[in-house]
Amino acid sequence: MITPKSQNSSVSSVDNNQSDAVEENKAELLEQESLKENSQASAETEITADQLSLSKKLFNWRTLVPLVIVIVAIVFFVQKLQIDPQKTWAAIKSANIFFLLVAFSIYYLSFPLRTLRWRVLLENVGFTKANGVELPKFWKLLEIIFISWFANSIVPAKLGDLYRAYLLRQEAGVSATRTFGTVMAERLLDLIVLLLLFIPALIISLHAHLPVVLRGGLELTLAAVIFGVAVLFMMHLFPTQIAKLVPARFRDYYYHFQEGTLGSFKRIPTLTGLTFGVWVCEALRFFFVALALNLISGDITHLITAAIFIALGEALLTAVPFTGGGVGLVEAGMLAMIGLFNHGAPNALNVTTAAILLDRTISLFSIVLLGFVVFMLAFGRQATKQAKKS
Repeated sequence: MITPKSQNSSVSSVDNNQSDAVEENKAELLEQESLKENSQASAETEITADQLSLSKKLFNWRTLVPLVIVIVAIVFFVQKLQIDPQKTWAAIKSANIFFLLVAFSIYYLSFPLRTLRWRVLLENVGFTKANGVELPKFWKLLEIIFISWFANSIVPAKLGDLYRAYLLRQEAGVSATRTFGTVMAERLLDLIVLLLLFIPALIISLHAHLPVVLRGGLELTLAAVIFGVAVLFMMHLFPTQIAKLVPARFRDYYYHFQEGTLGSFKRIPTLTGLTFGVWVCEALRFFFVALALNLISGDITHLITAAIFIALGEALLTAVPFTGGGVGLVEAGMLAMIGLFNHGAPNALNVTTAAILLDRTISLFSIVLLGFVVFMLAFGRQATKQAKKS
């Protein structure tokens, strides 16, 4: 016979078992969380120790060998193409200094725009005061971006992108992994907007010389990019409605894809406007270099579209991680692209060489020079701060 006393004893035993199970689950969860934090910390320590030494990367054979090969190739092709250094220097001296200063100023205007965009991306992933994160001031973020550009200019493999995440972690104590995710989101934005500007500029500027098959391929690529952007916008605006259209067995995959793709892409109109601004600055830089040398003839529409095509083509070549700043590959690509527009013009080859040197002085050599100064100042401040702490 089961008495009330025995029933109470059974209930008490069940409650105790349930309580023990809950405690065990809590302990397991805490242990898993601790392991996760430790693995994240060790991963970020590994990034810091093994991948972010600029001096080691700069004097590594993987950096030096490609650079030596490129320099030898440049010397060979300069001699083979019979580029005249004296005529090239004469073209440089005859360039309109006002237009060159405008090109320099507009190019450096892109860095504040990049900084504003990065801050928006950082806030989108939760780096806000409400979440207990105090991001550095605007000028500090600008300094970090500029140092990362300096790193990308002197070593291959886009080390500066990783270095940017490390610097922000040092400054604000945030996750380097999540910060690097914002840099990747930034690269995706750049690629989308770059293609949306580059392909139409190519079609318009070379419409009379493009083979039908190539033109069709470019138009198809442009349509695919526009379609992809439209899909992202639809996913952002109607997440629930689109999820209902996905078969139930694939719905979890869809949610993960949506979260991973659009996690950084809140305030899309702001991000899109800033990204367009960045690439307009890049295009206008070369536009004014071309004006300074009277590099390309034709009406203003032709000159603008040609400048967009060449400047953004240069940016695409820079993204190839063979040498720091794309040295060698970029110059060869620019020589071919500019040759499409001034072939047959008097002294065309030497004027083209002058344009490449002037443009790369602004977009590469000035970054190396000024970036080194900024890097040393920042390094000095950091060393002083650590000395005071010790």
